[in-house]
Amino acid sequence: MRVAFALLVAALCIFECSAYMQNITVKGVAVCNKKRLANVQVELWEKDTLDPDDLLNTVQTNSEGEFEVYGEQDETHAIVPYIRVLHNCNPSKPNCNRIGEYIVPKDKIGGIYDMTYLTLDIKVHGEKEKCK
Repeated sequence: MRVAFALLVAALCIFECSAYMQNITVKGVAVCNKKRLANVQVELWEKDTLDPDDLLNTVQTNSEGEFEVYGEQDETHAIVPYIRVLHNCNPSKPNCNRIGEYIVPKDKIGGIYDMTYLTLDIKVHGEKEKCK
């Protein structure tokens, strides 16, 4: 039993030591009905399989609708980053916020993903709404 426990601890140490730091920067401009949208919350997340996803960073768009969000994560496998955008562009009801998620392409990990214009008036698959 002790040998099995020792092997398990050793395997976990080796697995943990194989982790490496990875990063991503995502930037863009939030637009709604062809106008730049200020004060949009942009969250950078990292998808995990067995435990809850990790929030890496949160920013607000500036007065011109521009954002740049950076995050890093120490993982044993390739990170799967995505951004979650909370906004009030064309909600179905007053006092509601729409929540959309956008996957970051794998080839952008370790660099900068420029989304250019993030058109928020177009609904994305799986989008949700949260009302007050």
